[in-house]
Amino acid sequence: MFFTNQLLFSEQTLNQIHLYAGKWLDFIMVAFTQLGNEMFYILVIPFLFWCVNKRIATIVGIAFLLSAAINDIAKFLFINPRPDAANLAPQIAELNRMYCPVNSPGFPSGHAQSAVVFWGTLAYVVKHRLFTIFSLFLIIAISYSRLYLGVHFLGDVAGGIILGTVIFLCVIALIPHYDRLWNTGIIPAVVFFVILPFVIAIVLTGNEIAKSLGVLSGFAIGFILNNDKSEEITFSIVPALVKFVIGITIILGIKEGLKIVFPSSNVFDFIRYWFMGLWVSYGAPALFMKIPYLSKKSE
Repeated sequence: MFFTNQLLFSEQTLNQIHLYAGKWLDFIMVAFTQLGNEMFYILVIPFLFWCVNKRIATIVGIAFLLSAAINDIAKFLFINPRPDAANLAPQIAELNRMYCPVNSPGFPSGHAQSAVVFWGTLAYVVKHRLFTIFSLFLIIAISYSRLYLGVHFLGDVAGGIILGTVIFLCVIALIPHYDRLWNTGIIPAVVFFVILPFVIAIVLTGNEIAKSLGVLSGFAIGFILNNDKSEEITFSIVPALVKFVIGITIILGIKEGLKIVFPSSNVFDFIRYWFMGLWVSYGAPALFMKIPYLSKKSE
């Protein structure tokens, strides 16, 4: 059986591949793993959409959100445990206790999978050699950081990389059909991007699944409803910072404010994150268009 493979799913493998170099390397590995956390993507994808290029942000954003939803579903289906600190070497066990998520299955690694999809897709659409090298470095560093911190087995990370690569290849195969998304009719859009994700979120009982599907649904619908089809955005540091601060403040307000109003359940978590996704691709751009200082576009 796959999950009983001692090379891929044993704490002994983590003990053997761990690099003991002192607290400075612990700090670096924690920094790399932070680049794979949800909050990093919550900050970067909206910034790309509002301040840099809508086409790039939409391709990368939908790829990442789709990957996150698939990862949550895979974890729900496999429910494979993470490494046990009791079986790890003392240095790794300490890191495991500090950074291992509570009650979260290990397979496949969401950090490794998201790194492949996000940085791989971004490198593909940017098409710059140095950026591609930088992206490959981050994919490797983020993936290894999960092993270094003892929060994933080697098999978890390998599974995340493989699944992320499959999703990445599917995404780049669909990029030539990107423009068709603008012309999706409202009825098929509602069925495919709202009803279907909502039903999946209800059937598969896990709040993380509801959250990832909710933000994917809201982002996709907002993108389709957005009448401003321009892609390039004139980047100016001060307007970009103003957009970012306003936009992220409202995202966090929706995230935490509705959390107070709504009880914790799949239905309400889906709705809460749906509004977050809709705000990024529809609400914020509509607001910025009404403010002359923030609505300047490239010629």
